[in-house]
Amino acid sequence: MNKEKLSLKEEAQRAFARGEWKRALERFQRHCEEEPEDLRSRLKVGELLERLGRKEEAVEAYREIAEAYARDGFLLQAISINKIILRINPALREVSDRLSQLCGEKERAETLPQALAKIPLFSGLSPQEFQFLLRHVKATAFPKDAFICKEGDKGDSLGIICRGEIAISRELEKGRERAIGHLREGEVFGEFGFFMDERRHATLRATTECEVLEIPREGIEEVIRTFPRVKEVLQGLFRERVLDTFFALSPLFSSLRPEERGEVLKRFVLREAPKGTVLFRKGDPPASLYMVKSGEVEMSVRNRHGEKVILEIERSGNFFGEISLLLDRPRMTEATTVRPSELLELTKGNFQTCLQLFPELHSAAKKISSMRLTRIKAALSQEGIEKAKEAMV
Repeated sequence: MNKEKLSLKEEAQRAFARGEWKRALERFQRHCEEEPEDLRSRLKVGELLERLGRKEEAVEAYREIAEAYARDGFLLQAISINKIILRINPALREVSDRLSQLCGEKERAETLPQALAKIPLFSGLSPQEFQFLLRHVKATAFPKDAFICKEGDKGDSLGIICRGEIAISRELEKGRERAIGHLREGEVFGEFGFFMDERRHATLRATTECEVLEIPREGIEEVIRTFPRVKEVLQGLFRERVLDTFFALSPLFSSLRPEERGEVLKRFVLREAPKGTVLFRKGDPPASLYMVKSGEVEMSVRNRHGEKVILEIERSGNFFGEISLLLDRPRMTEATTVRPSELLELTKGNFQTCLQLFPELHSAAKKISSMRLTRIKAALSQEGIEKAKEAMV
């Protein structure tokens, strides 16, 4: 590429950065005449035509780019651009039909095209399920250095990167952040907030120009109403992308290798509990260990005067209930949901199986139980403390 061609693109980029849309469009168009294979610059032409209100021309430009991506096998990008076209003009039936073709929706189709099946969220869907999901997907373009989301923001959707790269960071303390990685084409983000607490757990910033597909919760819920099996696909994503991370960070399960964590994970069962559900009371026989997926659980005891003492509020990712299982003693505390909650439950039998399969869990559970006992001994009777200490010997 010679200096003249480079300078045309550079002039276009600088004009775009200054908000000089007409000048940027003219420069990008001239550059694209000489470099038609530069699809990113052609995308800029489409974007600028849209910004300038020349929507029919923008649609035509986007169509040509979408077909170029499809010919080259970049189906995710082609789908994203067709979604942009439908955002401009939802009445274009031929674009919807083209999306169906890209998704592999044929009368006897059983699997998605390989390029889509590699994406974790899509891998378990049939072409028909994916096509229905696609109706609820929103495509958004982000310029370089733009924030996709910030840690702590409300986050009730799943995102997929179609093009570009996104930096991930987390706040260490006020005003300081730590870079923790990057996301690239085909990767999913937002699963922690979507499945756990509807909050973003990291700040995402575009390090290049990016295109993102966003799938809102209400869209996924509508898909599940039509295709109930999709709920199983989402649970698989939750186990692989969220639960395993929590297990890897948990003091109880962090000593296990990934394949061992998988063996433990598959023994947990999802349970929904309305606000005010008493999971167990003091004196109940030990039946299960719990992990909070979403919601909150209050742990409490009664002191020697019969007054309620709140020990802890267990939130997303927290485990509780292991002390009585480990010691095979009646419950020493009461656990009650303080708002509607989703819990993952591991029964006593499965817990004992895990201890037998992975002996290191026993020492980890014993250590955690000892720490919990220290926190609650002020609320227990002296007799109860002594009995608990004897059981730990």
